Amino acid sequence: MIKQVLTTFLIALGIGCICYQAQNLAQSHYLNGFLKDNLINLLVALLAVNSATMGIVLTKIRELTDKHGSPESFTETKEHMLLSIREQIALIVSAIVLLTANSSSYISGNESIKPIIATLVISVFAYSLMNLYDMAKSVLVILDYEI
Repeated sequence: MIKQVLTTFLIALGIGCICYQAQNLAQSHYLNGFLKDNLINLLVALLAVNSATMGIVLTKIRELTDKHGSPESFTETKEHMLLSIREQIALIVSAIVLLTANSSSYISGNESIKPIIATLVISVFAYSLMNLYDMAKSVLVILDYEI
């Protein structure tokens, strides 16, 4: 699981770098401004959506295990769901820390750190979207699952 989290983090970091550079090339600060104003709300909303989606998936898992009696088939799935919740909580905390640091007077006076924080903020958003995508895939997989 650590390898999966690290891989997802590195992909999100790459997306953050690309988006930040594209934003600089376009001489725009829209994405950073949007995320500054809305990231925490978006992350909490995505957590709610993912939690509801997990409820659907777990209901389907319960139906399958009641019908076919093999709950151990879904042990890894349940572990990944718990990991997803932990990741989302960590993303919310990370966003709060990054946005707080970004608005501090120390960072405002240090122009070399601002791009790093902006990239990390975009990366947090990208990571959360990747997490949402994984949850959506799990719904499709579980609906097609047959024992």
